[in-house]
Amino acid sequence: MDKLRTLIVDDELNGIENLSQILKEFCPNTEIVGTAQSLIEAEEKMKLLNPHLVFLDVQIGTKTIFDLLEHLKEIPFEIIFISAYNHALKAFKYMAVDYLLKPINIESLTAAVEKARYHIKNRNFYDHAKELLNSLKSSNNEHYKIAVPTSDGYEFVYANDILYCMAGGAYTTLHLLNNRKLVASQNLKFYEDLLVNTNFVRIHNSSLINIKYVKKVSRSDGGHLLMENGKTLSFSRSKKEVLFKKLNLK
Repeated sequence: MDKLRTLIVDDELNGIENLSQILKEFCPNTEIVGTAQSLIEAEEKMKLLNPHLVFLDVQIGTKTIFDLLEHLKEIPFEIIFISAYNHALKAFKYMAVDYLLKPINIESLTAAVEKARYHIKNRNFYDHAKELLNSLKSSNNEHYKIAVPTSDGYEFVYANDILYCMAGGAYTTLHLLNNRKLVASQNLKFYEDLLVNTNFVRIHNSSLINIKYVKKVSRSDGGHLLMENGKTLSFSRSKKEVLFKKLNLK
């Protein structure tokens, strides 16, 4: 392999230009074959250009990396994640993937590219990408973490630490253990889809609950649940069957 066919995905043009310049100057073993500023464009170019290596910003517009990676049936390339927020990337250091923090450090960049080159040469990049997805989106994993987009970046939380989620228009409030709350800049449908096939179930237009923390089910007053933190949540008639099935009730 002479040069790594490289794709850069970043919604900010100056970010693309800056990384492109650094790669050309300090990583001559890379060849930039394309750039993308949206997830749709990125997906198209991933299929069209067959890159060996993709630099992927954690956040593209209002979307996250998950919106892109979930659409890909295969991930036949190495990924290096980029973010302006340090806490958004801490979870990745435990996995077989690399990340870079903006502004990009040249030493970290060259080391990440060399590691990517090794992975690609040994054809194990697919396992690394899948390891990321399985770690962050595994339905039966006590250590399953999700990335919660907040006003200043991302916070990674364990799904099992979430008692329930409440809708608030375009936002969602996650109620966590120890009376913590986290306001996420995604709607409730986003979390319903993200947590599908887990302990979570939608019980109302405004609420998504973790059945692990249901303390009591009452049929009175139209039906409601008592959660472990003392909160009472109503469930709608249309959601009753799905809820009871999830709780193994008749």
